Amino acid sequence: MDKITPVDKQINDFIYDKPDVAVVLLQQFGYNINLKTATLSQIIKLVYTALYINQDKPFAEALDSAIANDGELNVIAIIASVISSAIGGVVAMSEGNKNRALQKKLVLAQLSVDEKLSEENIRAQQETARLKDTWLYVTGLGIGLGILYGVYLIGSKD
Repeated sequence: MDKITPVDKQINDFIYDKPDVAVVLLQQFGYNINLKTATLSQIIKLVYTALYINQDKPFAEALDSAIANDGELNVIAIIASVISSAIGGVVAMSEGNKNRALQKKLVLAQLSVDEKLSEENIRAQQETARLKDTWLYVTGLGIGLGILYGVYLIGSKD
């Protein structure tokens, strides 16, 4: 199985950590996605489509800038990237190769997100188990103290 590239991992991590910024970028570059109803899968699919199928260089530069600036959108960099993309051209690949590459990247991205969600789920289950154990301990301690106090009261009536 192919490994996820470091660049794609960085993109996946950014989408996972800051999905709202990714959606705003997509909207700025004309991609149809709603901030309130967007899912991680939709965001990933649109980002990878913009990067690998459409080869949207201005979007790629804006995304790179947002990743480098930890999610802070740089308006001047976005405007400069739009101007530079109008000047520069993009080398085209065959449509079939682009679609296959996109599908592979989408699967790898989804696996990466699923892995992060699974890790969070395991962490939450461990936290819940620890709280349950603590609750049982405190309850047992309370019952034990109650029994000892009851024995003490019975013994002290004499």
